[in-house]
Amino acid sequence: MSDFIQFLKTRIDEAKRELQSATDRMNKAEAERAMLSAELQGYERTLAAENRRQGQAVSISVVAGDSTQVSDSFNGETVSKAEFARQFIRSRADSGSTPNDIYQGFQAAGIAIKKPYVYALVQRLQKQTAIRPRRGKWYPVPESERVHAPNGSGG
Repeated sequence: MSDFIQFLKTRIDEAKRELQSATDRMNKAEAERAMLSAELQGYERTLAAENRRQGQAVSISVVAGDSTQVSDSFNGETVSKAEFARQFIRSRADSGSTPNDIYQGFQAAGIAIKKPYVYALVQRLQKQTAIRPRRGKWYPVPESERVHAPNGSGG
């Protein structure tokens, strides 16, 4: 029996060493990931600034805190993510937009957004009658067909 107990103690020590090694590798990978993420954000902001200088329609503007808003370079006004999604869907009125298209539009504009938030935006825009679903895609509702909410949130 004592040989078996000794064997188990040896296995426990080996497992602890392997776990520590894996933890060290994971910490190193997380540090590298954080550095690469910061580098990527820097490049994305540089690209957005360059697009703005060249008169591109959309770039990102980070405002106080962690909130990201979209700047329209032509008229200088700042719009929300919901407004960006609304404008994106309007720009693809003929072909419609899937939630993945909207997500990729945010990514292309350099706006950090998580995919579930796209679905929340779509639900909000549908509730405001700004968009409507048809065959798995979202289309803008023409202004003449829109139902405006009495509190002004109808678009």
